[in-house]
Amino acid sequence: MNQKQLWEQLAHKNSRYYINSDKGKGITEEEFLKSGWDDFMAHVWKDNTLTGSFRFKDSVIVDIGCGTGRILRFMADYFKKVIGVDISSEMIKQAKERMQTCSNYELYETDGETIPLSGDSVDIVFSYLVFQHMKTREMVEKNFFEAYRVLKKDGVFKVRLRTDEIQNMENWWAGVNYTEPQIKELSIRCGFTVIKLEYVKDYGVWVWLRK
Repeated sequence: MNQKQLWEQLAHKNSRYYINSDKGKGITEEEFLKSGWDDFMAHVWKDNTLTGSFRFKDSVIVDIGCGTGRILRFMADYFKKVIGVDISSEMIKQAKERMQTCSNYELYETDGETIPLSGDSVDIVFSYLVFQHMKTREMVEKNFFEAYRVLKKDGVFKVRLRTDEIQNMENWWAGVNYTEPQIKELSIRCGFTVIKLEYVKDYGVWVWLRK
């Protein structure tokens, strides 16, 4: 089963749980939305690197792996325009339902490797709890190159990567890991300037990159 088929299946099975498994398979809609708000506030609104560089109300942001719009829905209240891309058509279908009260959004089903936007067209590319599930370095690297392509000059790519090594890639949650030298090598190869890295315990790292 390829990654597109996997996430299509998981989206139909229990999208809230497979997007955010912290509350277990019985996660309620209320809990799901609260998690989206909390993550928006923690990782976007209160991010000094982003707020120090952009006026959100004048900016366009892309959410790679937007799922059903868990965070995108709240981004829409603060950004000029929000764009969500996801590998699953079912996730996009559910995201459209969640975003129906908004007018400043676009949603795209993708192949998981490309972003269907013009080059130099967005201010911020963001991704959380997505790259950690990518099972090949090729997919990660293609997304990095695409993020660079669609960003305007001085735009920022904020992404969280996995740092712990997973032995069994058959697990739905498994994905490839990166070391700090590997992250810097890939980022520079894409053309980015590394702003900073911030580790999340022993399993992840936030990465800020500037075009």
